[in-house]
Amino acid sequence: MFNSQRWSFNLSVLLVKLPDLSLLNANKGAFFFLQHQQGKKHLFPEGRYINFSILNPMRISILAIFIVLAKFACAQDATTIFIPAGEDVSEVLTPQKIFRYPQFINGQIFFKDRRMTQALLNYNYLIGEIEFISPEKDTLAIGKDQMPTIKKIVIDTTIFFYNRGYVELVMENAVGKLLKSEKFKVVKREKIGGYNQPSSTTAIDSYDNFTPTYGIPELNLKIRENITLGLKTNYFFGNDYDLVLPANKKNIYKVYPAKKDLIDAYLKDNPVNYDNPGDLKKLLTCLAQGS
Repeated sequence: MFNSQRWSFNLSVLLVKLPDLSLLNANKGAFFFLQHQQGKKHLFPEGRYINFSILNPMRISILAIFIVLAKFACAQDATTIFIPAGEDVSEVLTPQKIFRYPQFINGQIFFKDRRMTQALLNYNYLIGEIEFISPEKDTLAIGKDQMPTIKKIVIDTTIFFYNRGYVELVMENAVGKLLKSEKFKVVKREKIGGYNQPSSTTAIDSYDNFTPTYGIPELNLKIRENITLGLKTNYFFGNDYDLVLPANKKNIYKVYPAKKDLIDAYLKDNPVNYDNPGDLKKLLTCLAQGS
């Protein structure tokens, strides 16, 4: 019997991704630290805790530990999805992987003409669109003819805007908004060659997603290649006049022209990574403080 009281190796720095996000009511990923401290609480997503002192008293078999660690080590990163050749796409691209929330939840759609409607909503990372549950219980995407009439969409505590695509509000202050878009893209394809061995290729000429003409992904198919999807995040600057442009040095002057002197002074002393939300928040905060 493994004696947990003499457990000498330290797992306090072990960071693993939980594989079944639907069971945790988490959206894109969930982490926890496992630390051998009898009677201590261990952090789980959204403030959930488990007290390991109830395990009588910490008598866990070494076999069980390795099974758990192996399971988590093999779990797929939530920002990537691997689709093996010959696999049914629907078995890989499950709702738990492609939707922002584990289930459709009540949300509000606000239109520019001041109308508002409520519906069960969710954000689909595969097609980059917000979908809803119809009265007939079908899953549908908001019509493209309606998208330009939308002022904002609120799902839980998250706010989305539409500007040639859905963008999520990251922060807002007196100067403007920091926004982001997230969508799965094909980042790698491996053609299956002789003896069923994969052959890497960078040419993405067949498709860049699984979305046909009408905006709903076609999942009931099999593919002949190994496909890796990656969750791509892009950041944007926005102002009060509905001008939204990709976050880069050139566009910050276009979106906030009245702040040119402040932008010059800030960029002179502070390097900015325009793919780093922390850098972008600091930049907008500084511009607002100088208003």
